Amino acid sequence: MMRFIVLFWLLILTVSVPGQTPALMPLPERYEMTASPFRLSASFRIQVNGNGSERIWKESTRFYQRLAEKTGIFFPTWQVTPSSQLKGAGLQITAKRKGELVLGEDESYRLQVNAEGVVIDAATDIGAIRALETLLQLIGSDKNGYYFSGTTIEDAPRFPWRGLLIALPYHFMPMEVIKRNLDAMAAVKMNVLHFYISDDQGYRIESKIFPRLHEQASDGMYFTHEQVREIIAYAGQRGIRVVPEIDLPGHSTAILSAYPHLASVPRQYELQDHFGVFDPVIDPTRETTYTFLDSLLTEVAALFPDTYFHIGGDENTGQDWRKNPAIQQFMRDSGLATTLALQNYFNKRIRTVLARNGKVPIGWDEVLMKELKDATAKKYFNEGRYDLLVEQGVPRDMVIQSWRGIEALLSSAKNGYRSILSKGYYIDLVQPASYHYLNDPIPFRNDVIIPDSEANFNRFESDIIGKIRKGEKLLTEAEEKLILGGEATMWTEHVSSETIDSRIWPRTAAIAERLWSQPGVRDVEDMYRRMDIISVQLEALGCTHLKNSDMMLRRLAGHQEVDCLSSVTQYLEPVQGYQRNKLDNFTRFSPYSLAADIAVPDQKAVRDLSRQLQAYRQAADTGWKQNLRTLFLTWIRQNECIQQQSKEIPALQDIAHHAANLSQLGKLSLQLLSEQMNNRDNELWNQWDRLLLTAAKPVGYCELKITEHLRRFFQPRQQ
Repeated sequence: MMRFIVLFWLLILTVSVPGQTPALMPLPERYEMTASPFRLSASFRIQVNGNGSERIWKESTRFYQRLAEKTGIFFPTWQVTPSSQLKGAGLQITAKRKGELVLGEDESYRLQVNAEGVVIDAATDIGAIRALETLLQLIGSDKNGYYFSGTTIEDAPRFPWRGLLIALPYHFMPMEVIKRNLDAMAAVKMNVLHFYISDDQGYRIESKIFPRLHEQASDGMYFTHEQVREIIAYAGQRGIRVVPEIDLPGHSTAILSAYPHLASVPRQYELQDHFGVFDPVIDPTRETTYTFLDSLLTEVAALFPDTYFHIGGDENTGQDWRKNPAIQQFMRDSGLATTLALQNYFNKRIRTVLARNGKVPIGWDEVLMKELKDATAKKYFNEGRYDLLVEQGVPRDMVIQSWRGIEALLSSAKNGYRSILSKGYYIDLVQPASYHYLNDPIPFRNDVIIPDSEANFNRFESDIIGKIRKGEKLLTEAEEKLILGGEATMWTEHVSSETIDSRIWPRTAAIAERLWSQPGVRDVEDMYRRMDIISVQLEALGCTHLKNSDMMLRRLAGHQEVDCLSSVTQYLEPVQGYQRNKLDNFTRFSPYSLAADIAVPDQKAVRDLSRQLQAYRQAADTGWKQNLRTLFLTWIRQNECIQQQSKEIPALQDIAHHAANLSQLGKLSLQLLSEQMNNRDNELWNQWDRLLLTAAKPVGYCELKITEHLRRFFQPRQQ
């Protein structure tokens, strides 16, 4: 009961109040909320006008079902067909034409809600689908029933490329995972699924031409051609494109394990169990390589109708190329001075194959950026010589995906290449949503924040930040248009099908807003308020980011009563960045079911506690102290329960460690409350400082994230 009392006063902060922006995510380009809602009843009907398509009829039907599930209203039917007609007030949808699943398709819409009804006007059925998702976020209720909030919205995306990468090789994600995440993507208006097929750990789709790829290089976990088509159709129904990636020429151990004759160095090739960067690489000097890849890429290109095809190109160490005398001789004969130049030669050959199949290549930024010493790169940047930062001869139609630093994005645009930003959107690094939210593909104002990343060049990024903060505009308007948007990347080294949703959602909704909404939408606190509301709506679509933590606790504990455990894990977050990789003790077969996996990034309970402590510190009365005492006593009492359980369940010991620290924090916090928080010389404060340091240390690859908030709250006040 105490836990629910505590949660109650924490959750008060999330209740909407007059004057707040509407609980929409992403926020529309233009909107006006009115006091004229449309009341819902069982007579609500939907009619589709204009040159509709099967897609908008199906999505309208799905909208009907979701509306019924949200409100409990018994509609006579959920079916919307070409013959569906309104017999009273309802929803009128007009889509002028069927939208194409191509880059830059019109996704704009106009949505009007008043007491007379709801009207959606869109140039395409894809725009109308985006409007339906907005309308579902406008559902409200009061004692009289349910309604759509009154509004007039005119909306369109800021960027045409708003993607999510899901990597299949490290931990295979079955069909239900892909589908529920496509549903969630559609809910926040993302429009590209980056379907990452092959790496050192596996090749994850069927090949009818080279069957050993799925028979020997997949551990039996792969999608058939029919299943790939099912995914593409499912995504297309929601206005989402699917872009495949086969990473070449590095990250190719899986391919080489099935067809070792393609390798640069003869050796025994087996699927990698560990994660990281490895030397195996395809030999780019033999014509048999291109015969094989021509057939393979042609087969895959025929499966995926999208114009774009990602060829990877990242993290090729070049070591195996240096070990092969024949490859070295080829480089000398061809005038290729570096392994990057050889890779550029390879990319051009692959581009020819893709062009023959009507595809445009995408590559990670290694396909463009030169290998330069930091000082040299910095010199060229400060001189404005962007042409010297990139490899010459890279085909102009190549799209560059920037993952290592903002410098690659700028260099791409300055040299006339289209680009996609992923640097700063690496959601697998489990950083807070605010980190991603303030990371913009186009630096646009003096106080812009470009978060540093563990996966970047950092050659002259500080110089870039300095120039931006001084007000320098680094890109022309024409160069800005070359930046297509961004992509959140869900690398799956440290997730399972049970935990992947908690690493994607709800934080990716903040990235979706950054890529859809106008650049001035940057209020972090309001973003969190709306994100927490959207998070519950995403769960209704089947996402497991909220519910799976208690399920996983029940599995470890072996019983249903896990309140004491979850009262601790709600404050635990996995270690950020690449800390989990440092000991290299995780493989594809490691259990991802322990404390670090149950813990989720950017915990709502931590954020709520931080806001509440801040409000208490500013409070004039002392009534808040009783609320805090109740909370601290809860921390103390739950510890005994956890310690008792963990004695016989070793898998709970990491949680028990953090529970003991949380209990000690509760005890000392009670003492500090009685100390009036103003005696800096007291030994109690020294003990407090030592405890904060101890409690903040990661154990079990997760950490107690409330220590810094407590430190600030109990900071002795000036006399």
